[in-house]
Amino acid sequence: MCMGGAKMKNLLILLTLSVTILVSSDFEEFKQQQNLKYTNYQNSIQEEFSKYQKAHDEAFNEFSKDLKKKWPPINGKADISTKKRFVEYNRNLNTKKIIDYEKNNISLEVIASTQIEAKNKIKEMFTQLLTEDVKSAYKNDLLEEKISKKLNKPRAVIKSKEKLISNIITPQEKLEMINKLQKENLIIKKYNGKFIYKANVKLPTNTTIRKAKSFKNYVMASAKKEDVPAALIYAIIHSESSFNPMARSHIPAFGLMQIVPKSAGIDSYQYLYNKKRVLSSAYLYDSKKNITIGSAYLHILYYKYLKKIKNPQSRLYCAIAAYNTGAGNVAKTFTGNTNINNSATIINKLTSEQVYKKLISSLPYLETRKYLKKVNDRTSAYNTLLQTTL
Repeated sequence: MCMGGAKMKNLLILLTLSVTILVSSDFEEFKQQQNLKYTNYQNSIQEEFSKYQKAHDEAFNEFSKDLKKKWPPINGKADISTKKRFVEYNRNLNTKKIIDYEKNNISLEVIASTQIEAKNKIKEMFTQLLTEDVKSAYKNDLLEEKISKKLNKPRAVIKSKEKLISNIITPQEKLEMINKLQKENLIIKKYNGKFIYKANVKLPTNTTIRKAKSFKNYVMASAKKEDVPAALIYAIIHSESSFNPMARSHIPAFGLMQIVPKSAGIDSYQYLYNKKRVLSSAYLYDSKKNITIGSAYLHILYYKYLKKIKNPQSRLYCAIAAYNTGAGNVAKTFTGNTNINNSATIINKLTSEQVYKKLISSLPYLETRKYLKKVNDRTSAYNTLLQTTL
């Protein structure tokens, strides 16, 4: 009995060991499979963005060449929409509408044979511009059309009916602007054997404040949800796009808060919806979605990437700089390497004023130094505006 009991005990030990080994083996195999799935998923995201980047760059270069045949370049570059200027051409590239959101100016240009023809066309263009919304602007975007063709994908449809400009101009102001366009002498220049006629009309002086008001519901909702200052969101929108909903940059980045699909876009979407996704330009031109994504990215920077910085004001300065250049470059300012946790140790020994001065003087890029000052100053201004005008 004793011997039988000992054998039984040994057998149980062997079985237990075998099961443990099998379970351990299964767990390791499961871990490897999960790691492989994650790597494949990461690679597919990277591949998707790389394809888009390639299509974007090719389409941009082709569109630029087409434009230079008909329209004089500006500083050697074709006149294409930027962060603060909305530029739209008709299909035969004979008309050009521009809203400069930073300078509060509308320019209307047309290739025409006579001044009378040009004036009639310019009046028609202005009327069209006043009806234009984000949905129609995206549909009429010839560059986006080229990109879609290169990707061999159908054009996305934007549902947003947010007006580009008319929602912040009174009926009386519209009439005055139309009358001015009719009376004003057109600017004429010749390019590649064709005459280009141009008219300028100034927008009301408080256009920027009116645009800011139009986004207040989105800004306040996102500020509350993400626990970030509404004034900061406003300051970043103002600095990034001057409230141009169709803002784009060469990076490429899109919309009011200039979201880069590959970095801030992926991180913010995953934080919000627990899923990685490369966000399209169509998604980011929707102002509500853009503000949601941009505010989420501010939350990530402040509460996750920079969480070891103890002083709230110091952390805010670093978050503003990181929004423009990334947390790694903020870390470099203090330690020479991109480890933000190491830099936090140094930052925590400084006052917020010392942190600000160090960032302003030593951030790796001059653009970011200027950006930090601009956003910081505008945050203070919007704090006041939110208590009074907005």
